[in-house]
Order: sequence, then C-alpha cells, then structure tokens
Amino acid sequence: MQVALRLIATSCLGLLAAPVWSQDAYFSEPLWSENLSPLAGLVALPSQRSAQITPGLTAALHGAVANHWVSQDEADESVFFDGETGRVTAAFEYGFSDAHSFRLSIPWVSHSHGSLDGLINGWHALFGMSDGGRSRYPEDSFQYRYRRDEGEASLVQSGSGLGDVRAEWNTALIRAESHAVSASVGYKFSTGDDQVWLGSGAGDVFASLRFSGRHLSDLPLVWHGQLGYTYAGQSDLLGAAQRRNLWRVGLSVDWQLGQHWSLLGQIDGHAGVVDSALGAIGDGPSVLLSIGARYRLTPRWLIDVSFVEDIRVETAPDITFQATLRWQP
Repeated sequence: MQVALRLIATSCLGLLAAPVWSQDAYFSEPLWSENLSPLAGLVALPSQRSAQITPGLTAALHGAVANHWVSQDEADESVFFDGETGRVTAAFEYGFSDAHSFRLSIPWVSHSHGSLDGLINGWHALFGMSDGGRSRYPEDSFQYRYRRDEGEASLVQSGSGLGDVRAEWNTALIRAESHAVSASVGYKFSTGDDQVWLGSGAGDVFASLRFSGRHLSDLPLVWHGQLGYTYAGQSDLLGAAQRRNLWRVGLSVDWQLGQHWSLLGQIDGHAGVVDSALGAIGDGPSVLLSIGARYRLTPRWLIDVSFVEDIRVETAPDITFQATLRWQP
C-alpha cells in the first residue's frame, strides 16, 4: 500500500507541470476492474474512474468472468472457493455540468461451476507453475464454503439474479486544462439476494477521491488514481468478524498509441473484508493487476478488453476476463 501511495503522490505532483489537456483530447478512462471474489465481491469497492466529469449522458456495459479456486484452513476457520462468478453491469451517468454528475450501476450476478478450469490447469502444467492443489480436484465443480466459530456459510448450487445496485454523486474539485480532481459519495443498496451470494444483505456507504492528468513529459500517457473508503453495513453472510471500515487505492496509466488504440495497465488494492488469519479473505490486503487494450470504434463508442490477475495470490480470483463497451456524448 505504501508503494502505491508514493506512486499516486508522485503522479499528482507531475500533473502540475503537465502539458495542456485539450478539449478534444483522446478519451481516457481507467479499466473497469473489481474484485469478484465470492466474499469481497459482496461489498462496495468501486472501480477506478476518470476524475473528469462529462456533461450529458454517458453509459457503459461491463461484463466479467472470474475463476476461483482457494482452499485455506485454520483451527477456527476455513475457506473453500471452487467455481466461477459472472457479472454484467449497466452503468448510466448524467452530468448536469462539468462539475456535478449522478451515476447509477445495475449489476446482474451469477455463480456457477463455469468452464475455465481445464484451460487454467493446462496453462499451469505448460509452464510448470504451482496450481495450489486445484488439479487434484474435479474440473468445473462448484462450491463456496466459509466456516467460522459461529457457523458456516455455504453455496453449493448455481444461482443468478440482480446484484446490489449502487448510486453515486460526483463533484469536481479541480478542473484545469491539464488535470482534474474530483470526489464522490455513494450508497450500495441491498438489492441482491444474500442467500445465493448475490449481495451482502446490507447497505454500504462509500466515498472516493480521484485524479486524472497528462504525463509531465511529451509521452502519450494519461494517469489516473483513486483513494477510497467504504463503511460496510453489517452482513450476516460475512459474519461477526466482518471489517466495517475498508480502504482502497488504485493507480492506472493509459498509453495512447494513436487515434484509435490505447494500452492500459493498473494496480488496485483494498483491505481484506474479514478480520481473519486466512489470506484469501482478510490477512492483509487484496492486490490486483489489470492489463488491457482499448479500441475507439467511433468518437462516441469505445471498447475495452482486459484481464485481471491476483498478484497477491488468492486474495482475488485466479484470473478474471472482462470487456467494457462505453458510449460518451
């Protein structure tokens, strides 16, 4: 976390000397990346976004498929995740001006046995990589189990449905030609069924501070960063050991190769959602690395394709494949 904070501080200083960010500059937005781990995915830990606020209506459709395999056991608790999570989210944001906007995100979530186990096992075998023991279990099976002192939460049958809807108000703090800083506050509604792990069963309040700006040199780079805080509502599914106060941090870079193409990379981290000795759910932070490409179809339509890896192993899905279609005015 300290490394990420230093990178963000350095980038913020660089914004002050950045060249002019013209009004017709190439659209830049961080990758849409969230932790879809069965427990972390229940809590409001919003993805990075640009600090620029666009007047009028913008929309995005995001789809992600995350593969899980984790087996950890201690004397008083254990966790076993074997399956896949899919999430499709439609997000609509209306900018009342370049200073204020309102955003609504509506997710559809599914948990199932999936079909990626064979591909992942083959990849591990090809490069002689450790698989954590997943190859000893049947492929494409499904069960989520979390045992603690007060009982066990489990999901052994596939399920899908509406997830927890989020609403967010964004306000610009700095609007300069070369950089932007904004803040947001939001609420996650308890609209997902916690009996099938589609939601946490509680409402969450969250806040974010974001920055965006051109690199200080002539390199075609745009930087984005985010600092965030979430106060999570008490969830029966997460149990008495749930952490209510959660930090998150992120840094993203958009390397603009030309009029149509960009390459993007970013790091995201957040506090573990449970006060636990198990690394998969709470012993230290979750850290994710996202790599992707963006293609500008037209001046209004853009598409991102990316993947997400758990660089702090087992604190997030083994791998997440995702795509985002965006429309801007």
